[in-house]
Amino acid sequence: MARFIRPSFSAPLWVARVAWVALALIPSGIAPTLASHGRIAQVVFTLGAWALWGLGTLAIFWLSPHSLSALRMVAPLAAAGLVGFVFASLSTFSEVAFGDVAWPLVGVAVAVLALVCIFLPAFGSLHVQASAYGDEKRLLLRVPAAQIAPIAVSYLVLVAVVVATLFAAAGEVWWLAAVCLVLTVLLFRVVVKSLHRFSRRWLVVVPAGVVVHDELLLAETFMVRTTAVTRVELSATSGEALNLTGDIAGVRRQLVLVVQLREAEKLALSPYLAKMLGTLDALHVQSYAVAPTLAGHALAALTRPPATT
Repeated sequence: MARFIRPSFSAPLWVARVAWVALALIPSGIAPTLASHGRIAQVVFTLGAWALWGLGTLAIFWLSPHSLSALRMVAPLAAAGLVGFVFASLSTFSEVAFGDVAWPLVGVAVAVLALVCIFLPAFGSLHVQASAYGDEKRLLLRVPAAQIAPIAVSYLVLVAVVVATLFAAAGEVWWLAAVCLVLTVLLFRVVVKSLHRFSRRWLVVVPAGVVVHDELLLAETFMVRTTAVTRVELSATSGEALNLTGDIAGVRRQLVLVVQLREAEKLALSPYLAKMLGTLDALHVQSYAVAPTLAGHALAALTRPPATT
């Protein structure tokens, strides 16, 4: 269950928090730029900017898979929005002093810093682990390379409709704003649900066993007892193990974790993975390969000696 916690120190987490809070304190030059486009435009974009920052602030201090998804959708929009306002400022005013541009550029740099930290593996790991129960160790799995383009396209379509809604409202074209708003609501439900799956792809290690929780690649959660695991190792390829990384064979960006089992266990694949591998949707496997974002931490969690009392 998601909760407010005092996390162990993580440089990416705290750098992102400080940078995100600082965005509200750095003079961005947004107000003068908006003022030149009329009162309605100023109100619409000011409210939009503060709503975006407020959502990001809540998500960056409330650790959970949901807040991770929210941040990874909000942060790119905030950084791109600040870049857009800088260019808008330069085009709006014929003579712009360096001092008027310096602070907005600092704001862009800080937003980019927060964005980079939010997409680091250690940052995602803390958000995912915050929802763990008891002795669970939840390890986020890497996004399959084949899914990066669909993620980017769906996200950009949603952002384009949101931005169109804001511009239509700012221009007082109310019928167009209403149409775009309806499209935003419809797309939001579909796109957010789709993107949130990638914050819920975990390798879970508990004292009793090992679990692969992956709504993208598996039809149901795959669980085996700790005693059923005979060997765990990092490898450059999945080899003879069933490829549960979501990447095409031969395409590897980092090491994968190969888990060898004592006996074959039944595993139910999603239609997507079954089609990609060209196999049945239910298999008996004696070894499988997954791709944690922090492969070394995953190996350590699986190979550490049991606690003694």
